[in-house]
Amino acid sequence: MIKAERQNKITEMLQDEKKISVKALSKALGVSEVTIRIDLEQLENKGVLYRTHGGASLVPKKEISDKGQNQIQEMLFGEYLKYDEHKERIGKLAAGLVQEGEWIFIGQGSTCYFVAKELVAKDNLNVLTNNLCVAAVLAQNPKSKVVVTGGSLIHQHMFLAGDMLLRSLENIFISKAFMGVSGIDFKGGFTVSNDAELRVYDRIKNITQELIIVADTSKFGKPTFISIGELSMPDIVITDGKLETEYLECFSENRVKVLY
Repeated sequence: MIKAERQNKITEMLQDEKKISVKALSKALGVSEVTIRIDLEQLENKGVLYRTHGGASLVPKKEISDKGQNQIQEMLFGEYLKYDEHKERIGKLAAGLVQEGEWIFIGQGSTCYFVAKELVAKDNLNVLTNNLCVAAVLAQNPKSKVVVTGGSLIHQHMFLAGDMLLRSLENIFISKAFMGVSGIDFKGGFTVSNDAELRVYDRIKNITQELIIVADTSKFGKPTFISIGELSMPDIVITDGKLETEYLECFSENRVKVLY
């Protein structure tokens, strides 16, 4: 079966099943799981499906056929719909830390979106988020409990911030917070691009048992605008590859666990 025929078959199977696993597709089509994952990546880039943890979910027909809807979806997700294998790896590692039934926070940024994608298939999932793209992807699982904070929309990055967000987090306590950053270096520590993100971090640090930074290796050695804390700040750092020895030693000395 050639690639085009195989991808058409995958689309047909998804139209019937709505969701399907890589393993099931591999068995049905008689090809390796690696081949299926490549097919799913290409179909996702075409807007046919969403890839989920271990499988795929069909994009509703209205989103495919309605040009206006496609434009709205593009405005909503923007860069978040672009596949990134490095952020996907981080997402898988992050999802592996989430325990059934616990409340977690998922913050702003495209890496956090990939964390959400890997959590879609989890049962008894409880998520608090200020990231509208995270909320949208988790909406694919009707069994998940998703609470979106209040706040003013930061249009370019599709997250909520401001005084209303801070008020919405009063009397809230969570087990884990997954947060993205714009840069990491020894002088500035963890840095972000604007003061709206700084205020979110300041509140989240005070209401979570574990603060988890998710950032690919390209962020290291590249400080941005505002420091949100020193390298000793988080409990865990999740990245996509081995870090330079200096960073590993610094995290180790400060009892920050590194996953990659």
